Amino acid sequence: MPNKRRTLLVISIVLGVLFYNFYLQELLAFNEAKSAKTLDGIQSYFRKYPNGRYAKELEVIEENLAFENVKKYPTQFSIRQYYKYCGEGRRLVNVKFEEVKLSSNIDVVRSFIAEYPKSSFTPEVKRKLNALWMAEFTIYENAVKKAGTAADQKSVVFFRELLTYMRAKDLSHIYVKFKRTTRLKDYLEYSAEARNLLDLMYTDHPVEANIKSLRDNFSEGNLDNLEDDVVKEMKSVFFGIFTNDFFGIEKVTDTTHIKPNDVVLQISYELESQEEMALGTKVPDLWIHTQTSDYGLKNFMGYIIGIDARFSFDFKIPNSNLDYKFKFLGNPGSNISGFSGMNEGYRIMVRNTFSDFIRNLSNNFGLTRTDK
Repeated sequence: MPNKRRTLLVISIVLGVLFYNFYLQELLAFNEAKSAKTLDGIQSYFRKYPNGRYAKELEVIEENLAFENVKKYPTQFSIRQYYKYCGEGRRLVNVKFEEVKLSSNIDVVRSFIAEYPKSSFTPEVKRKLNALWMAEFTIYENAVKKAGTAADQKSVVFFRELLTYMRAKDLSHIYVKFKRTTRLKDYLEYSAEARNLLDLMYTDHPVEANIKSLRDNFSEGNLDNLEDDVVKEMKSVFFGIFTNDFFGIEKVTDTTHIKPNDVVLQISYELESQEEMALGTKVPDLWIHTQTSDYGLKNFMGYIIGIDARFSFDFKIPNSNLDYKFKFLGNPGSNISGFSGMNEGYRIMVRNTFSDFIRNLSNNFGLTRTDK
């Protein structure tokens, strides 16, 4: 008999432990999470019992608490907390509306309209979208006013029309399409008369013995990377006056999908050898490549033929007769010293001509960067 009692006692203890571990302990964790009244406190239950018997009930409590936090303290932090813990919550549309009210990011506003076109909040969100656009118009007009006579009035009129079109279609992205042509001549492709004139013009060092081959040192492969850099610079220069990330700009590639209403800016450019007239003969314009020694002395390294870039800028507003054309001869500058090799020298030359082109074009539009 004592053995039977002992057995029953052991069974009771085991059942008690099991009851505590598999039911009572979870119940205590649930009650503790509820009484915590914080999102972190509620998460302590889910960390222990991600699929617990009280999970559904606690999810409702958590969503209510997260939403109340957003209503009482509408900040980016409280909104992120709601998204983190209640991403599919019943009040998701309400929280996204609160985010719209806080944000000046046009993508947040657009996203709400696209996701909830029939929401009761949508009319107010559309008014917010229009207000954001009007703020950018004001920024542009202030920039034009500050630029004064430096801005070209016909260019300014076009840019206003462009902004008006983009606002009407709710577009804030511009695509850039490049078309390039290279017409480069090496030293030996010039006439004997031209080469003789160069020897008379550059007497310190014989030209033919010291001229670096343009074709051997110019890499057209660099142009793809340069075009990528130009697009980045265009965003900084063209849209630097506007609110951060309000406008975007992207280079057109083989995989880019252009829609009928999209704005496409085409830049055609021709790279050609720099030339000048000497005694009625066309000769290449030579640059002298030097390297500075550790002692500050400039050592002659050779001659290189300069490069010019002729730009043709074509900007058209879709479905209209409004377009903007601009032709420009880029200036590579007068000093490109300090480069490590000829290839790098030519890359810098072309880069300078692009920068010169963008700077002049942005000045025409009145897009002078100002402190905000």
